[in-house]
This record gives sequence, C-alpha cells and structure tokens, in this order.
Amino acid sequence: MKNKMAYAIVKLWWHLGVSMLTHIQEIIEAVSNSYGDEFFTKVTLALNKVIAADYTFIARLDSHAHSCRTEVLVAKGKIVDNFEYSLENTPCANVADDSVCFYPKDICKYYPKDQLLFDMKIQAYLGTPLLDSKQQVIGIIVALFETEHKKEKETSALFQLFSGRIAAELERLDYEQSLEDKIAARTLELSETVKQLQLTQQQLVESEKMSALGNLVAGVAHEVNTPLGIAITTHSILADEFNKLQDKLATKSLSMKDMERFRKTSESAIAMQGENLNRAKKLISSFKKTAADQHQLEIETLDIGQYYQQVISTLRSILKPQKVSLTIECQEQIVLATYPGIHAQILTNLISNSVKHGFASKHNAEVDNARQENKITIEIKQLTTGEVDVIYSDNGRGLSKKAQQHIFEPFFTTARAQGGIGLGMSIVFNLINQKINGSIEVKKTKSGACFHYKFKENTSN
Repeated sequence: MKNKMAYAIVKLWWHLGVSMLTHIQEIIEAVSNSYGDEFFTKVTLALNKVIAADYTFIARLDSHAHSCRTEVLVAKGKIVDNFEYSLENTPCANVADDSVCFYPKDICKYYPKDQLLFDMKIQAYLGTPLLDSKQQVIGIIVALFETEHKKEKETSALFQLFSGRIAAELERLDYEQSLEDKIAARTLELSETVKQLQLTQQQLVESEKMSALGNLVAGVAHEVNTPLGIAITTHSILADEFNKLQDKLATKSLSMKDMERFRKTSESAIAMQGENLNRAKKLISSFKKTAADQHQLEIETLDIGQYYQQVISTLRSILKPQKVSLTIECQEQIVLATYPGIHAQILTNLISNSVKHGFASKHNAEVDNARQENKITIEIKQLTTGEVDVIYSDNGRGLSKKAQQHIFEPFFTTARAQGGIGLGMSIVFNLINQKINGSIEVKKTKSGACFHYKFKENTSN
C-alpha cells in the first residue's frame, strides 16, 4: 500500500509539480495514524482546505434505496451534521455508477431537478467513486464550489489518490460491523441456547424431585397397606363375632360362656384395630407433612433429630427391598429455624442413592444372609459455632475415585444404562449450599460412601 502511494505521489509530482506535492504531504500528515470516523473527518477537512472547496463530503452508497448518506460533511471549513439524500436527478448518480464527474461551472443547468444544488448556489461539482476490493462502488467523495473551479486536473488527481484509502477504510468498517453483527447474533443464539438448557435442567430437576416424591408415595402406600390390612381383618373378626352374638340372642341360647368369649375376642380385636389404625394415621400424617414441606418450603423451628426420624419413617419401604437398617444418632436436642422440606429432600435423595447404587449391586440374597447387614448411619451434632454437623454414611459398595470427584456435578451418573440422569446429588449439593446456608463434601472411607454436610439456622425468607 505504501509503495503504491509513493509511486502515485511521484507520478503526481512529475505531472503537477512541487506545489501539489506539498499539499499531498499536508494531507498525509493530517490523516497519519487515524482510523474510522477520525480518519474520515481529518481527510475531508484536509482535502477541503487544499482544493478550496465550499463543501466536501464522503458519502456511503445505498444501492437498494438509490440514495447516499454522508459519513462526514465539511461546510465552509467546518464539520456539520450528516444527512441522507436521493441520487435521483443528481450528478452523484453518475458517480455511483462508477464515473468520475467534473463540472467546472453551471452545474445547475445540467441537473435542473436537483433542488439542493440550487438551494446551496453551487456552480462547480467534482465527484469520484469509492471502490471496494471487489471493484464495487460503495461510496463517493464529492466537492462543491459556489464559484467556477478550473483546477480539474489537480483536484481529480487528489481525489483519485486518496479515494483508495478512503474506500479501504469504509470496507474495513463494514467488515468490522459485519463481524460485530455476527458475534451479536451468535451471542444471542448462544444465550437462547443457554436459557433453553437451563429451562431443560430445571425441568429435569423438578422431574427428579417428583420421581423421589413418587417413590415416597409408593413406599408410604405400601407401608400403610399392612396396618390397614390388619385393621380390616380385625373388623371382619368383630363383625363375625357380633353376628354370632345376634344369632344366640335370636334363639335365646346365649350363655355366660358365649358372652365371655365375645368380650375377650372383641377386646383383643379392638386393641389390635386401634393400634394399626393409629400406625396408619401416623404414617399418613408424616407423609403429608413431608410432602407438603417439600413443596411449600417455609421456614419452621424444628427439633432436627426428631424431624429426621419423622422423615425416615416415611422412607422405610425404600429400605426394605435391600434389607437396609437405618440408625440416627443425635445425642442432644437441636432446635433451630430452617426449611423442613429441604431436609426431607436431602434425606430422600441420599437414602435413594444408597439403595440404588450402594446396595443394589452388592445385593445377593444367598450371600447377604451370611454376611454383614446393609446399614445406613446418620450422626447429628451441633458445633460450638451454632452450625449443625451431619455425617451420612452407608456400608455399600462405595464410590470410585472418579465418582468422588464428579458426584455433585449435574448429569453425572454411574447408572446411565439403568435410566439414571445424574441429578440427585447435584440437587442435594444445591439445596445445602443455596437454601440452608451450608456445605457438603465426600469423605474418604475404607468401605461404603460417606457424606459430611453442615448447615446454619435460616433467619429469614
């Protein structure tokens, strides 16, 4: 580029002389190390000054609208506001068609419908097209004179000399804008993709929660079925004994022995029926509170150890298939304000994880009868800082090194083939960190899996 400009300058110097070369040097110095709007301003001001024009402007072509919009406009030596105008019936239309146009005087006579020329009292006109790297016209550079202009050769040479640099700058800006538009469009597309992924993740998280709640419902239904079955059986016994009593009364054959047998049978049946109905009532009550807690998520003041026992009572059916015993060790009463539902979700996910992954693969009825029992232990204590410290451990098959590193990551699972989506422990991690002011980590153990988490009291919603 520098070599071409140097050659052009030498050529101009040969034809136009030292005076014009001085003007060229002035323009080059004026625009040195400038780009974009600054470059357009400086080069237009410099050209306007050198050629002594009344108006000089650089305009960008809009071929679809058949119009031009000025990038920079110098009027009487000063920068003024840009404007847009139609090319119809103007000399600029010819320039836009890739022609250098020069009218030394009487320009209005040639373009009588160009009202702007009349309003500005223009006599002389010089316009040069600005070509991009594909030799397509992307703009024009124009000088307007209120008096006759005779220096066609010098002015045209200057315009042609700097038109390449001006066009290159216009093309560079267009390319940058195109890149910015592409980046903006890509960013928007990625943003929409991220939003969609976040929405999908939220839906999967809710699905996982509902799945856990569904398991809980099935388990509670199974647990409640036993006491209700016993209650129904005792009701049948009572009904049968009552019918016998009625028959004895109807035949007037009722004896004291019959009455004593009816009393003993009724007493035993009523006691058994009441005990099992109360057991079913407690299970349903615990389930209702646990399920409601998981959805309402309101802060309550709880006895943590007692509430954990209550939640565990609704999860017994999950433990039975793998013959898992669960023990909660809480040496003291720990009462604080927290979200009951969060703890219910945490326990449900941890226990489900142990049953599905810790015990399922090692379960073998013939072998398990001869070896240690499947166990889950939950140790709870309150630290001097006021935090509650919980250690959850099982004696299942444990975690691989990879699982220990990634277990809290969304969608990490070792049971993908069995339909696992890997959100259970991610949910636990987020609930502890975001909802109950806590933290959780995996503890290394010789056997089984161990999770250590802490949480603080929630002081407000």
